Amino acid sequence: MRLDLACRRTVTIAATLLAVCAGAATAQAQAALDDDSSSPTPTATAATVGAEKTNIGLGFRLRNVRVPQSLIEIFVKQAPAGASNVGFGLEVARRKGQFEVQLGLEYEKISIEKGIWIENGDTIPTDEVDYVEFDGFGWVTAELSFLYHTEIIPQLSVRYGGGAGIGVLTGDILRTDYRCMTAAQDTCMESPTATNRSTPYDLPPVMLVVNAIVGLQIKPTDEIFINIEGGLRTIPFFGTTAGYYF
Repeated sequence: MRLDLACRRTVTIAATLLAVCAGAATAQAQAALDDDSSSPTPTATAATVGAEKTNIGLGFRLRNVRVPQSLIEIFVKQAPAGASNVGFGLEVARRKGQFEVQLGLEYEKISIEKGIWIENGDTIPTDEVDYVEFDGFGWVTAELSFLYHTEIIPQLSVRYGGGAGIGVLTGDILRTDYRCMTAAQDTCMESPTATNRSTPYDLPPVMLVVNAIVGLQIKPTDEIFINIEGGLRTIPFFGTTAGYYF
């Protein structure tokens, strides 16, 4: 009887311990499931933090293209003046974070005061010179630029980058052969034996456009932007763009 009673007590204690252990294990598993369902995964958190909004921008630009006389006279001995003309265009940009890819379309009329041009190595009155006139000369350009923004404050950033494209030439540059009586240019007149009389220069129909741009971007709101920039588009320029990010 005593042995039987001891066995029963042992079985009862073992059963109680098993029940307690099973309950504890169940509670721990449920707590782990609750923690997994309420906490975001590291992947989801990283994706949320790393996401950057992509904006499409549309802008209208005004540019002043300038070709100083000193720059022209690197290629010729003497020119009558430099060029300063206003161009205009449209640009479409895709911006994500601080990086922007921009497609620009632009037109400039390029005109220099008509007058005597003397080529390198020529002297007057020994050599003939060209009397040059710009007849509706200009170009239509299309270029792709890659730009980066360094923020100073949320409303103001430094903007810089570069790119390349093509320019289709319009109009003509005309030349007439002139002969000078003395070294003074006011004695020059059309040569009696001139082979060129208002003859267009033989220029390529398409030219390479190379961009190097630096400037500022002002953002009065998150959508409106104003760019003030300068640099090189094969020839020097300075201008502004106003636009909207969608």
